[in-house]
Amino acid sequence: MIRFAFAFAALAAIAAPAVAQDRYEIDPAHTQAVFSVDRFGFTTIFGSFMESGGTITIDADNPAQSAVTAFVETGSVFVGHPVRDEHVAGAFWLNAEAHPRLTFESTSVTLSGDDEAEVSGELTLWGETRNVTFNVALNRQGTDPATQRQAVGFTITGAIDRTEWGHETAAAIIGTEVGIRIETLAHLIED
Repeated sequence: MIRFAFAFAALAAIAAPAVAQDRYEIDPAHTQAVFSVDRFGFTTIFGSFMESGGTITIDADNPAQSAVTAFVETGSVFVGHPVRDEHVAGAFWLNAEAHPRLTFESTSVTLSGDDEAEVSGELTLWGETRNVTFNVALNRQGTDPATQRQAVGFTITGAIDRTEWGHETAAAIIGTEVGIRIETLAHLIED
């Protein structure tokens, strides 16, 4: 699945001018990490992770030096039905007991437009780490009206093939491509 996250680093490259090396904390109350998987070809199942976090460093002078470290708690998975929630968090799918966290650490940020970037990094899932790239769009940077704190908001999209992490459960009938969309808000960490 995602994480997650995970791809939050792009905000680094595409944020509006800021002081070099600003650090932001991901706001879990205003971040949604959503995934989608085909089920038997009949329907697409959507799920999300309810617990997430991480930090983002934005280097306005050198966006390529920006970075993100993000995570989701795999046991916080929500797919809209209590029995299915337990099943997806269980041993056959996310195996949250053995692998309680999905993590993402950026390794590069490449601008792809005025408010867009490609963020690559290491996604660790099921105890395996693979390189992934996410598309990131800057939604807004400025003062958050609710908190009066400096904030940035991003939309992150992409997909992974779960079999690349060695996850073969029902691969012949349940989709192996996992779509990812993350809406994230992060607030400036003030010294």
